[in-house]
Amino acid sequence: MFKKVLFILISLTILNQNLMANEQKNLKEHFLKKIAEVIVIVKNKENNKSMRNSKIVATLTPMFDFELMAKLSLGKTWKTLTAIEKKKFVSLYVERMKKSYSSKIDSYSDEKVEISSLIQPKNNRIKLITNLVSQNEKLEVVYKFYKPKKQKTNKDRWLVYDVIILGVSIIKTDKAQFKEFLQTNNISELMKQISAN
Repeated sequence: MFKKVLFILISLTILNQNLMANEQKNLKEHFLKKIAEVIVIVKNKENNKSMRNSKIVATLTPMFDFELMAKLSLGKTWKTLTAIEKKKFVSLYVERMKKSYSSKIDSYSDEKVEISSLIQPKNNRIKLITNLVSQNEKLEVVYKFYKPKKQKTNKDRWLVYDVIILGVSIIKTDKAQFKEFLQTNNISELMKQISAN
């Protein structure tokens, strides 16, 4: 009886490892495909700056859970918002993220994205560690993915909920800035500031 239970446990462990390996492989391939699509858009000289940025944002949006990122950036304050405030804040945060990404594209000059490693601490969490490589330097960018229990409409199966650039988390940075601002201002004023930037 003990051997039978042990055999089942070992079989389940191996099966789980195989499933995780497949998830990792699929995510890695999907990520590289998205990056390749972005590079094609960037190199297309027929696109003006506005067209290029909107196409890139459209390509990458299904991979990001901007709504969750907005929620995490506010921390405990999120629970105090009304449904209307939540909707408005998410909308402003998404636009802010898109503008930020678009501005970073402007400094692109033939860098290559390499996947350094992939870590899966939990079944529904993956860290994709990449390097943005140029002639002079190598910049580490870590994408933190999670897998929702139910796939979201018009979204990929695995979604980015944070990006860490040179050890600095976008979510933690936003959370610290918003927290400091909200110590002397209210949520309406924060949304005005986000909208203005």
